[in-house]
Amino acid sequence: MSAQKPITDRILELLQGAQECEFDALVARSPEFNASDIYNEISRLSRTGKVIITRGVGTFTIRQVAVVS
Repeated sequence: MSAQKPITDRILELLQGAQECEFDALVARSPEFNASDIYNEISRLSRTGKVIITRGVGTFTIRQVAVVS
């Protein structure tokens, strides 16, 4: 049995390299987590400045904040 990645790691991994990702696509690509858990974690990541949420009509997209070195 393989170890499950923490939800934060999974979300950031899926967002890495992508300009943005719709919430529904993120949920579909993370079947090991339920939509509520993903939503709560995205909200937490937004409050800590790691992702930006863009709300649209009936959907929203998430993108990772660019890391400046």
